[in-house]
Amino acid sequence: MAHEVVFLSDNDVRKMLDMPAALAIAEQDFRRQADPANMIYGVPLAYETEDRQLGFRWRLKTAIMRDPPLAGSRITGFKVDSAGAGGGGERNSTRYMVLSDPATASPLAIVDEHTTFSMRTSAGVCVAAKYLARPDSKVAGIVGVGNIGQTSLLGLNELFRLERVKVMSARPESRRKFASEMSAALGIPVQAVDSYEDVCRDADIVMAGTPSRAPFIERRWLKDGVFVGLMGQNEAAPEVFAACDRLLIDYDPATQKHPAHVQRAIDAGAIGAGRLTDQIWQVVSGHKPGRRSDGEMIVVVSVGVTTQDIAIAYQLYLWAKAKGFGLRLPF
Repeated sequence: MAHEVVFLSDNDVRKMLDMPAALAIAEQDFRRQADPANMIYGVPLAYETEDRQLGFRWRLKTAIMRDPPLAGSRITGFKVDSAGAGGGGERNSTRYMVLSDPATASPLAIVDEHTTFSMRTSAGVCVAAKYLARPDSKVAGIVGVGNIGQTSLLGLNELFRLERVKVMSARPESRRKFASEMSAALGIPVQAVDSYEDVCRDADIVMAGTPSRAPFIERRWLKDGVFVGLMGQNEAAPEVFAACDRLLIDYDPATQKHPAHVQRAIDAGAIGAGRLTDQIWQVVSGHKPGRRSDGEMIVVVSVGVTTQDIAIAYQLYLWAKAKGFGLRLPF
């Protein structure tokens, strides 16, 4: 039989992938990272080409895994403004994962990642919260009510007995609509609040996934013992980094540049030398301890782990082969 490449549309993906599966795949990938020789990442982590006059940016991330043997590229193309700001979450943006078999170098699949992107982004930080947030966390604060805000809440609801959720976003109508829909879907009170202070105060877990270029989370609003998950470009003020008891990341600073907002905090002295040594995989795999006390304030910074994108796309490929989903492309 001639080799075929499986193409999976976003509609195909939505039929197969849910948040519990995304959480399980992300956790398995963190455990896989305990063997550093198994993972080969593109250096730098992301390759970018942009034209701000036309308002477009290409972004490419690559990785290879040896177990299972798998290679993948994550390709995104999206609109940016004259300052270079743009998140790429829009439905009309270009988002694909391309998988290859390293043994033959032949392509396996092309997978639309509009759904997998937001699930993977939040799943990694939700898995970190599983090990680092207080187990009795009941109140969550969600900043940003787009795809990542939704999947963050769905992920946390799988892992914790949430009793109350507060949400904040730039537009009142968006956060109110989100609160109404998620309250109905989850059967728990989800309240739209009108300030970043309100969404942070009394929250056991704060999750932020926004395109903001200016920080909006302040230390004085965060209670002792809070877990803060940062998935955007610039969400926490420098004093949040300075005050936290532990700061964890999902990238390797030995081979990857710090994201710009972390580098600014380092340059400002808010993150001292030797503080960026703990990675999420070390906690998940038991190489470093999880939460050590109820009062620990823990901050996690995520830039996204490409092997998790690949692992989710590969699982979708396997499911599609078994279920007959997707379009078969001749090769």
